[in-house]
Amino acid sequence: FYIVTLREERHLTTVLGAPYKDYIARVPRFFPNPRLYRDQAEVTFTPRIFNHTLRDGLMFVASIPFFELIESGQEHGVIPILFWLY
Repeated sequence: FYIVTLREERHLTTVLGAPYKDYIARVPRFFPNPRLYRDQAEVTFTPRIFNHTLRDGLMFVASIPFFELIESGQEHGVIPILFWLY
């Protein structure tokens, strides 16, 4: 992973130049530094993209009760167990 990161940095430095060099000097490569976070007074976003992102995330959250329901059905013998993963 480290080698891929170095390769991408080299590529982005040639494409973006000095602004990217300033960026990599300020931002850690792998582990975020919470002290570097600065909140903005105002944030602008596109509602369509925001809603799309929420729907994507909702699929993961909604899957939890779905799989719990399947597990409960299998424990009570309502849904057959076709195979075991573990």
